[in-house]
Amino acid sequence: MSLSSSLQNYLSDLDLAVPEQPNMEFVKALQSAHVARYSFNSLAVVLGEEISLGLDAISQKIVTRGLGGYCFEHNKLTFELLKALGYDVQLKLARVLNNNLEREAGRTHRVTLLTLEGVSYLVDTGFGGNGPIAPLRLDINTDQTAGLDRYRLLAKDKGEYDLQVIKDNDYFTLYRFDNAAYSDADCELGHFYSHKNPQAVFLKNLMVTLKKQDQTIALVNNEFITRDYQGEQKRLIESSESLGNILASEFDIALEPAVVEHLFIRFLAPMLSVNEAGAES
Repeated sequence: MSLSSSLQNYLSDLDLAVPEQPNMEFVKALQSAHVARYSFNSLAVVLGEEISLGLDAISQKIVTRGLGGYCFEHNKLTFELLKALGYDVQLKLARVLNNNLEREAGRTHRVTLLTLEGVSYLVDTGFGGNGPIAPLRLDINTDQTAGLDRYRLLAKDKGEYDLQVIKDNDYFTLYRFDNAAYSDADCELGHFYSHKNPQAVFLKNLMVTLKKQDQTIALVNNEFITRDYQGEQKRLIESSESLGNILASEFDIALEPAVVEHLFIRFLAPMLSVNEAGAES
């Protein structure tokens, strides 16, 4: 089987071999390796960089340069590899709700629906700290464990599905997707909003996440968060030097000091000032 150089680099970087026949063990290995190695982050968005959804550009940014990205990049890379390997995959778009069920949310999240031997699975390598590290069967109202987290899928009206995760011993709705047909052109619309609209969450927050089988690490503005089977720990990032060290040592992202300083001043310093004011009062 012949793969493009971009997809071959992706496969090789994750140290995965092409299976003789499509199988779920490969899909599980792909998803867990992807979210553990390639960070979900908003760096390119907050730095105002142009973000191409061309496959070669995505592979160069995420695989070759190790800079990570967000859902339209991560999930396209995964989708195109699975498609090239002969898997039955469909592109789907979702509305991110984050438990605000009345929110009028646009379709700004890309996922993959994979069908194998008559069974459908949700595959998502681009939802950050709350995203699954393994494919989830489209079994309605059934708890499924993936790494640290438990999920379930609910069937809604009009052929829609909600993905929920357990948070604080209750179900938390992450996003809603349907079974309509979508294309890369639809992704371009959601992508444009997500990295250009001033109200988009990615423009207003510095976020970097890696998710492993037994640990999730996340940088969210001025907090560095570690979550494992023992619970969750948070610590404040109080200097640009500390920010740069965390990006380099925890996420393998090396940025110029001036860029790190810019990020610190823009996203961390204002929150630290609020925390200090609250402590004084």
